[in-house]
Amino acid sequence: MVKDLRKYEIRPATRDELYEIAVFLDNCWRSAYSGIVSNVFLGTMKADDRYQKLLARFDEQVSEFLLMRDADVLVGVAVYGKSYTEGYLDDGEVSAIYLSPQYIGSGNGHILFIRAEEALSAKGYSHFVLDVLIGNEQAISFYEKHGYEIVEERNIKLGDRDYPLAVFRKENILQ
Repeated sequence: MVKDLRKYEIRPATRDELYEIAVFLDNCWRSAYSGIVSNVFLGTMKADDRYQKLLARFDEQVSEFLLMRDADVLVGVAVYGKSYTEGYLDDGEVSAIYLSPQYIGSGNGHILFIRAEEALSAKGYSHFVLDVLIGNEQAISFYEKHGYEIVEERNIKLGDRDYPLAVFRKENILQ
């Protein structure tokens, strides 16, 4: 059972928590993209690889990380910062937002997402961008409910296959 939203702690992650975040994100990816992405690819994901990428983004101050915790349990993670999506390099980007599967639909994702957008707004970004693999209808619906619109479709290579990816964007209305 999901608890009252006000009881969750949301705070910036420390460098020491990045490995835990990497493991969490890999597990969330396996859940969210099962049936969309090749099981071979999902099975080859390694938290150590993701950790190295997160560590570089943290150390270079390219991305920031928000954690949502229920006591000691990691419930959700948002990763955001300067966009690295080609064509949208002047935008702020929410590069990841994931909840443990049992918390999806509870309103927690909305709260975490709004906090990431507020942080991007405080940095002065006039637009926000994000992307999602086509087929992840739950995420697409979530982003559309938050005012994002698809501005283009691309392909992304994961393992040895290309997958369709939707790029979403919206104007920052928080300024």
